[in-house]
Amino acid sequence: MGTLTQTGRTLSGALVALETVAIVLTLGLLAFAPLGVYAPLGIATAFAAVIAGGLVFALLGSSASPSAGPTSATALILAGLVAQLAQDSRLDFHSASGLALLLALTASSVVLMGLFQILMGLAGLGRLARFVPQPVLAGFMNGVALLILISQIPILLGLPAVSRLTDLPDLSQAHPLALMVGLATAGMVWLVSWKWSRASSTLAGLAGGCALFAVLLALFPGVHLGDVIGPLPQGLVRPDALLPLADSGVWSLLLDHGKAVFLTAAVLAVIGSLESLLVALATDQHASSQHDPRRELLALGAANMVSGLCAGLPLVLSSTRCVMLLKKGAVGRGPALASVIAFLVIFAIGGPLLALLPKVVLAGMMVTIAVALSDRWTRQLLRQWLSGERSTDLRHSLAVVALVGLVTVVFGFFAAVAFGVLLAMLIFISAMNSSLLRGRFTALERPSRRIYGSAQARLLQAERHRVVLIELEGALFFGSAERLNTEVNTLAPDCRCLVLDLSRVSMIDASGSMLLQQLSTQLESRAVALMLAGVSADNARGKRLRIFGCFPASQPGGGRADWWPDADRAIEAAEQMLLAEAGIDAAEMAVDLADATLMRTLSARQLATVRARMQTQNLRAGDYLFHQGDAGDRLFVLTRGSVSIIGGNGPVRQRFVSFSPGVMMGEISMLDGAGRSADAIADTDAVVWTLTREAFDALIMSDPMLGERLTRNIAIHLSELLRRPK
Repeated sequence: MGTLTQTGRTLSGALVALETVAIVLTLGLLAFAPLGVYAPLGIATAFAAVIAGGLVFALLGSSASPSAGPTSATALILAGLVAQLAQDSRLDFHSASGLALLLALTASSVVLMGLFQILMGLAGLGRLARFVPQPVLAGFMNGVALLILISQIPILLGLPAVSRLTDLPDLSQAHPLALMVGLATAGMVWLVSWKWSRASSTLAGLAGGCALFAVLLALFPGVHLGDVIGPLPQGLVRPDALLPLADSGVWSLLLDHGKAVFLTAAVLAVIGSLESLLVALATDQHASSQHDPRRELLALGAANMVSGLCAGLPLVLSSTRCVMLLKKGAVGRGPALASVIAFLVIFAIGGPLLALLPKVVLAGMMVTIAVALSDRWTRQLLRQWLSGERSTDLRHSLAVVALVGLVTVVFGFFAAVAFGVLLAMLIFISAMNSSLLRGRFTALERPSRRIYGSAQARLLQAERHRVVLIELEGALFFGSAERLNTEVNTLAPDCRCLVLDLSRVSMIDASGSMLLQQLSTQLESRAVALMLAGVSADNARGKRLRIFGCFPASQPGGGRADWWPDADRAIEAAEQMLLAEAGIDAAEMAVDLADATLMRTLSARQLATVRARMQTQNLRAGDYLFHQGDAGDRLFVLTRGSVSIIGGNGPVRQRFVSFSPGVMMGEISMLDGAGRSADAIADTDAVVWTLTREAFDALIMSDPMLGERLTRNIAIHLSELLRRPK
């Protein structure tokens, strides 16, 4: 790409203008097709757009190839406005003044489109275009492609263009030879594009179609193949298109058609911006560049305002010219400006030749544009469907594409955009609703990381099914709140505690906040405790709940007894609740050394022997029992309080496990001799018994049977830990 000289890049820009002039002609005719014999006015407006508006965009655009022009979608949208205006008898487009007034109304819509795009750019809305669901966009583009084909049917049959795009032609007056010329033109475009990719397929199709048209007229002098374009409006491109609106006599027209003008401008702004930004993204990938979406919209808005003032068509970043320029290595403003100058020259001196072009040939080329405009992603989905895939997602995508396309064809662009926006919202809400629930478990499947003594563990094993954990993910908002409410209503009658894990919830709105508050009250009336995990007074979720007036503070510092930093702590609190209701205060509980897991099945004599070899250690809350990296030369038995194994560095540390009275710890490091892999910290005041490796070895030597019992108890303890659900 960098091998071309500046002169070479400039010539490439001019050549691309020549290669795409047929597209400009056909889009101009498409936009003003409802005017019938006066449709060639659209060619002048198309050239005004690529000359005046194209110049502004080439100077201000930020993409690698700032080339703007009309497109099929925007031309067809404007054609809808032209069709409505043409039905108003006050706008007699058969007269020069009536035609100028009609043109002023369409131009005002283009100016408004530019203004809307500037406002979108200033508001930073350019990036929002990327969030339109693909099925909605595909359906709209397929509908546009189908409308283009429908609009070209009369011309392909050698009949006059209809005043409205949805009118059906009189097929009894069709001319088969005209259809042959149009289809042959389209076939030549496709053939050249397929066989000779470097050649200009549009120029080849235009030349071949015109040659076939001339040959058929020579062979069959009386045959009717349709009309030629005819004389084009002449004159300079001037910014005076809105002057007819200055007459006070047109105010009634403005009042009657103002809504249509405004809505057309809004649809043009949305569709044009979306198409332009998508083309800019594709251009970035091809040219390894980076465009500025905000600047691109501002430049596009300015270009459309200038185009509208000059009676031009709406402008979009031209994908066809961008691709052609990039393939030729013509990157930058120079080639884009050269294209503008080339269009100016063609319009200024090529008018007589353009007037001789057959409309049926241009209609054939428009068929190729419509086919190219049809969505490729939809074609891929259809291939998957035909290959036998029948997934739910595929069916839903195809259904949305078909619905949006049908609305576009039957009800028009305004209805299609409104329906598309509504459908996009429903798709978003449905996706959020279905994805909110990440998982549902009982505490039997997901117990806390606390290891309990034998008696406590047996009690909890029978009661943990009464603790339910629901993990949420995504946004908790008005569209997904009902999904959570439905899930909560399926809780078993004996449920004692519901833990909602909000740690993966990205956003909570007012409806979601109120639902959580209401659930708390409703569950309390059913004797079910609600605990929120991943919520604290100083994190984003806790602040959002408080902003909407929910869950007022009940503890110093703004916290609450039902808010926990993670699901593990919340489940542990639920387990403590079950123990408390069974008469066991886990916080105050202490066990005798004889009831510890290390001592099970030992006789009184063996127990006394082991106790004599052990030492006691008293810890205060926050004291370290051992540090990560310490020598693993002993095991510990906790008989009072709580000790947790903590890992990681920094302010937030990971709790691996917590031990309750009666449980041993540190046995693995004592057996394999490796260092401690984490810190052990007392959660509360605690009493710990210590058995060193030397004492353990001495017990084995002096009493092998006792040593075998101790080793077996350690193995059973490790087995129980491995069997615990993770």
